[in-house]
Amino acid sequence: MNRLFSNCVAAMVVLFAGIAVGGETLRIDDTEFAYRVPQSYGTNAQIMVLFGGRNWPGDKTLKTFHFDELADRHGIFLLSPSFHDRDYWEPEAWSGETLKSAVRQIESKYGLSSSKLYLYGYSAGGQCATLFQAYMPERIGAWGAHACGVYPSIVTNASAPALMTCGLNDAERVVISRQFIYRYRESGGALLWKTYPGGHELNPEALGLARAWFDAVLSGSGITAFGEDDTLRTVSPSEVEKIDVEFRNPLFNSAIQEGWRQ
Repeated sequence: MNRLFSNCVAAMVVLFAGIAVGGETLRIDDTEFAYRVPQSYGTNAQIMVLFGGRNWPGDKTLKTFHFDELADRHGIFLLSPSFHDRDYWEPEAWSGETLKSAVRQIESKYGLSSSKLYLYGYSAGGQCATLFQAYMPERIGAWGAHACGVYPSIVTNASAPALMTCGLNDAERVVISRQFIYRYRESGGALLWKTYPGGHELNPEALGLARAWFDAVLSGSGITAFGEDDTLRTVSPSEVEKIDVEFRNPLFNSAIQEGWRQ
C-alpha cells in the first residue's frame, strides 16, 4: 500500500510539473491567448509576447518560434494572442487594450509585478511588434520583427533596443523597413538590421538570431562592437563615430556578430 501511495504521489508530481511548464490558454474579449509558464520564476518575472503570421492561433506561434529554452533560462512567461481580422495590428482600435488585459491577468494569476514586456513577431505579427512598441513604449524592454511591412509614421520613442530582419526577395518590405530603421536609429534607438536570401518566409536563421539577440538583451550584455549596414565592416565602441548613425548596428557578442555577418 505504501509503495502504491508513493507511486501515485510521484505520478501527481510529474503531472503538475508538466502543467506548470506546459501550454495554457486564457480568453479576453473573444480572443484566445496561448501562454507558457517557465520552469521556475520569481515575482519579478517578465513576459514576452510573440505575434505569429496573419491570423495564426497562439499555440501555433509558440510551437513555431520555439522560444522555450530561452524562456526557461531567464524565467520568462511566453504569451501569444490568436488575433484575427479587424486590422488587429493597429493597437489603438481594440487589440492594444485586449493585450494589456491578458498581461494583467497573467500578472495577477502568477503574482507577478508589472515589469517590462518583450515583443517579437513575424509578418502581420511583425507589424504588431512595431506598432505595439510605439503604443506603449514605457512597458517595452526590447522588441523585434521579421518581414514587417507596416511601421509607425513617426518615431516618438526609441528607448528600447530592436531587431529587424527580412528576406531580400521580400523587396517592398526591405525598402519600407530601411526607411523606418534609419528614423529609429537617428532618434537614438539601438537597432540591429539583418537581411537573408529568400522571400517572405520565416527562416530558421532569422529565428536563431532572434533567440540569441533576446538572450543577450535579457542577460544584460553590453555592446562589444558596431557593424555597418551593407559593408558589414565592424568597429569598436570607441570608434563608433566612423559609422553614420543611420547605418549603425549594435553587436552584443561574438555569436550575434557572426550571425549578423553571415
